[in-house]
Formats: sequence, C-alpha cells, structure tokens
Amino acid sequence: MRPGPQATPVFRPAPRAARPTRRLGVCSALLLLGFGALGARVGQLQLASGGKYKQLSVDLAQHTIPLTAQRGSVFDRNGRDLAMSIERTTVYADPTLVSDPVAEAAKLAPVLAVDSTKLVRALSAKGTTRQPRRFVYLAHTVDDSVATMVQAMKLPGIGFMPESARSYPAGSVAASVLGQVHFDGSGAAGIESEYNSLLAGKSGSLSVEQDPLGHDIPNTQKTLIDAQRGTDVVLSIDENLQWQAEYSLLDQVKATGARSGMAVTMDVTNGSVLAMASVSGATPTTPAKVAGAGDHNAPLTELFEPGSTNKLITLSWALEHGHVSPDTMFEVPNSIQVDKHVKPYYDAETHTGVPNGIEHWTTADILRESSNVGTIKIAQRMHNQEVADGVRAFGLGSQTAIEWPGQPAGLLLDPSRYYATGKYSTAIGYGVSVTAMQMLDAFATIANGGVTRPPHLLDATIDAKGVRHPAPVPDGTRVVSQNTASLMTQMLRGVVAKGTGACAAIPGYYVAGKTGTAKKALATGGYSADATMASFIGYAPADHPRFATLVVLDENNLSFGGAVAAPVFSEITHFALQQYGVNPTDTTNKQYSAALATARASRNSCAVPHGADLARAQAALQTQLGPTHSAAGASTGQSGSTATAGASTAASLPPDPSKHN
Repeated sequence: MRPGPQATPVFRPAPRAARPTRRLGVCSALLLLGFGALGARVGQLQLASGGKYKQLSVDLAQHTIPLTAQRGSVFDRNGRDLAMSIERTTVYADPTLVSDPVAEAAKLAPVLAVDSTKLVRALSAKGTTRQPRRFVYLAHTVDDSVATMVQAMKLPGIGFMPESARSYPAGSVAASVLGQVHFDGSGAAGIESEYNSLLAGKSGSLSVEQDPLGHDIPNTQKTLIDAQRGTDVVLSIDENLQWQAEYSLLDQVKATGARSGMAVTMDVTNGSVLAMASVSGATPTTPAKVAGAGDHNAPLTELFEPGSTNKLITLSWALEHGHVSPDTMFEVPNSIQVDKHVKPYYDAETHTGVPNGIEHWTTADILRESSNVGTIKIAQRMHNQEVADGVRAFGLGSQTAIEWPGQPAGLLLDPSRYYATGKYSTAIGYGVSVTAMQMLDAFATIANGGVTRPPHLLDATIDAKGVRHPAPVPDGTRVVSQNTASLMTQMLRGVVAKGTGACAAIPGYYVAGKTGTAKKALATGGYSADATMASFIGYAPADHPRFATLVVLDENNLSFGGAVAAPVFSEITHFALQQYGVNPTDTTNKQYSAALATARASRNSCAVPHGADLARAQAALQTQLGPTHSAAGASTGQSGSTATAGASTAASLPPDPSKHN
C-alpha cells in the first residue's frame, strides 16, 4: 500500500513579549497632542479673541432700562401751573424672558387696553443671539390700578418703571395754545411742540447684568446715567384773562350762531400776549366749544380778509406821507367806479338825507363811518407802491415775532399785479389775507406811538437750578411818526364815540378802535352775499394805551363787526383794565355816554348775552332762521338739534380759574 500524503506543518511565530512602555508612549503622545491643540485653541480664544467673547457674554447678560426725563412745567405769567408732569407707571417687557408670548398677551391685552396682536408682536421680538432685545414698551403711563393688576399677574419678563405723564391743571383753559404731547411724552402741538427741546430734558439709563431668569447678578457693575429734568417755560398768558376771553367769546359765538371766533389781548407796553382764545361753533351734533389741545390756535394760523380794520393802515400811511389830514374834505357818493370794466365799489349803508346821496366828509368822518368809497378816494391820491409799502410796513405779509409752528406769513398782492382794482381792494381790506395776530400788531403799533411792539408768548425759562431767564424781546421799529399815531388815535376814538364802534365803549375809559365787516370769499370765486368776517380791534385807555384787543367772528349771516365783535372787545378789555388796576381816564364817562346814545340810535344792545339772556338770544336766532334750521345748524348751514346748540355754557367752558390755585 502506498502511504497517504503527509500534512504540511503550519508555521506559527512565537508570541512577542508585551511592550507596555511603547504603548504608553504612544498614548501619552496622543494625549499631549490633544491637550496641546486644546491649549493652543484656548490661548487663541483668550489672547486673540478674548475681548470679543467677553463682550458677547456681557451683552447677553446686559439689561439696559431707559430712564425718561421729567418734562418741564409750563406756567402762566403769575406762576400758575398750565402744564405739569406727574409720575405714573410704564409697563415694559424683556422678550428674552417671555416663554409664551401668546398667553401673556392674552392676559395683558384687556388690562392694558392694547391690541393683543400688537402685544404678541412686541413680546416675541427677542432679537438675535448676538443682539438680543432686552427691552420693549408695552404701555406708557398707566393708572395705578392698572399697574397693580399687571403686577399681581407675576408674568415672566414683564417689568415696571416710573415715567412722567402730562397733566393740565387748568383743564381746557388755553388748550389750543398749550397743545399736547405724543404718547411718548414728546411735544405734538402748540407750546408743547414749539418748545419741546427745552421742555423735554435729557433721558438717562440704568444698565445691569442679569442671569437667564432675569435676576440681577451679584457683584457685577451697574451703570447709572441720571436723566436731566426739562426746563420750565413761563408764558405771558394770564390764566384769569384767558378764561374771561374764552367765556365772552364762547357765549357770543353761541348767541350769533357763528362758525367760529377768536380773540387776543396784548399789553402794548411790552408786547406780552395775555390771552389768545379760539372757539369752534356748533354743528348738528356738537355744541359750540372752546378750542381743544388738538385744535388750531386760530389767531396765529388762520388766514382771513380783514376788511375795514385795514383802513387803519391806509389812512395812517396817507397821513404820514402828507396826502391827507384829519380835516381834509371829500365828496363821498354811495358808490364809486374805478374802472369802466369793473363793477363799482359801494358803502355798506346807503347815503340818505343828502342831495344825490353825496356826503361831505372829512378824513376823520370817513374812518368813523367806515366808508369804502371815502377810503378809495384817499387811496386814489397814493401810488400803487405806496399802498403796498404801507401794508408791509405794518407787518402784513410777514410772520409775527411769536414763535409758532406752521404760522403763515399771509398773502399780499404784488403792486405790479394791482391792475385796475388791486390798490383799492387792498385799501379797504380785500385781496389781503392776514392772521389775527398780524392785524392786532398793526393797531398796537399806533397805540405804541407809531413804533412796532413785537408780541411774544414766551416770557421766561427756569433752569434746573431754579434760575429764571427772561426771554429776549425784539426791539420795535418806527413805522409812522408820533404825530401820525396821535392823529389816528383821536380819529379812532371818534369811531367808538359816534361811529360804527360804539358797542366797544367801556365806562370810565377812553377807547380807540375800528370795526371790520368783510364778506367771505367763495371757493367758486366772488364773495358771499351773507356770510361775513365780523371784527373789532382797539386799545384802551386811548390816551395812555395799556391793552390792545382783537375779536373776530366767522359769521354765517350778514353780521357787522360793530354789533357782534365790539361788545366782546368791551367785555374782555374791561376785565383786563380792572384786573390790572388801570386808573380810569374818562371819569365823567364822556365817550361812554356818547357811544351809548349812538348805539341806541342804531338799536344795538351792546351786550354779550350770558345765562338766561343767552338762552333768549339763541331762541331769537332760532326764530330768525326758521323752523328748518337750528342754532346748531347756523354754523354749518345745516339743520340740527336745538338742544345741542342750547347746551349750557358751563358744559363747554373750562372751570373758573378762581376755583383752583
């Protein structure tokens, strides 16, 4: 038998002996390499980027709360508070700490009276990882009861801080002058807006570091930048006189069914505006009321054609340049045609009882009777440029010295565009658009002896240390001579004693002034046959002027300035004379008696109706308008509720200032 194949032996190497030293070395090397890389990275972060990451960590923990500055106060000339700030609570949120914006918004919305969608958006605005948003306002200056309810909710991320809210202690007195503030406390209108940079102060801030739960981190830096309180502002306004002006004007607007009214009183010895009132007439749904904080301050913003009060400028300029004297005689017919291609100009009242309707009047008579024809005859002696220079010299066409937002300069015709009628229309106050303050300035210039007396509302400021700084007052410029001003004053006294301004008379004082009755321009061209701007502007005492007052009523019927505006002038100016203790100058009531006789002859009552008299006046107006109209509708030409128009003055008038300090 053959033997089978032999198995090949498998070679197995002998096992090596363990070498722990080598393995340990490799592991150690790997560890050293890893720690080295880590150390290098740490070194890089620490040395090269350490500042960057340190700042990032601070930013993530940093929480900055703005500290609003307390807004400065506004005082009247006697130190009474007109506007002040009171502390309230403002609710804010740190969105990074809010876990459920929708749920928190649902709880906060009905309490804060803020739309829930708006709250969700604010609470969800967390920012970015690098720039987290740690502060957002939810509601400014809430009532204490609201703040208490929100605090009781103990919602994460919701915080509270003190913030000033604006308060007006005098209520609606001078509201359209003071204006109002925005929700964030910044000035929105009126004085609050014009002097916002003074009143606002400078905000501060408080910066702290907090942990992710919103707790302050102990032993970390806190940075406090104190807020700086705003500067106080002192106005020239006299709260008592302001109230009287609003009271008198409001009742006359109600009694006559006027669309609106405005009144201004200034001290002609220094230019201080003591009262500036605006009144809105009744509508079918609202009664007449004193203008509010959101309404226009009409004497500085509303333009109108002045009508016959502009004759003061025409006659003053004619006297100054030797074209006439007070005794220059004119033949004055009832009408005059200056160009065959245009309609004639007429006097307001027909000349009766004289041959051919031609009056023989002096310059003084023309002013006393407010004759358009007579004034045009005077203007015929003047060149176009002279008439244009006169209105500009008295300040028309330029803003007044009062700083006021949106104050217009007015509109004047260029003398090159007078053509056939421009000079004559300007002479009698048409084709000229002015503010009430501009017209009062013109009269104050005559009262001040022919030198302008720039008006001002800002009397002084009071800084944080309590130091009072009087506001600078511009110097006046001479417009006409002292002699011209004296002659004009004498003629203006005649307007009150025996002319169209009899109802402006004040017992015990001589008064100088002029009526104005301008028909209102129509949007379609031409002038209304009924609606007028009825005005009276004057000053007293005429022999030693102290106060100048303007009253303008926007009437929707053919009302004359001497009948409706002059009585308001008398009431306001009389109050001012008594309030400031001005000695009487007409102790025998010579002018007042003459004016009273003139008014009776014209069947003018010369009284601003109040109380029961006002109710009777409104009833008479209702009868005059007929059954399809009411006193409320008289201001708009629409029918309305008599009850609305008959609302008591007390309901729409600010409280008597004597009842608060």
